[in-house]
Amino acid sequence: MKENLKKQGMQKKKGKIINYIAPSLLIRHLPTSIEYTVKKISFKNKSPEIIAYRYSGKKENSEKVYIVIPEKDFDKYEPV
Repeated sequence: MKENLKKQGMQKKKGKIINYIAPSLLIRHLPTSIEYTVKKISFKNKSPEIIAYRYSGKKENSEKVYIVIPEKDFDKYEPV
């Protein structure tokens, strides 16, 4: 069974949120199958967002491309 990041990332337990998304977690964008590595999790206006990156180009000339994933888009990603 595939779980999206929203289901995996946060679980309420007696009013507390337990975070299962951690740096270095590999995630996949479901519509495009592009994989990203989680850099960090931050909060903007009390909503979590994920900062992730992938490498672009060939290995010898690759650069990190960063994206910010807001909580509303967590269901578009899954852990790899």
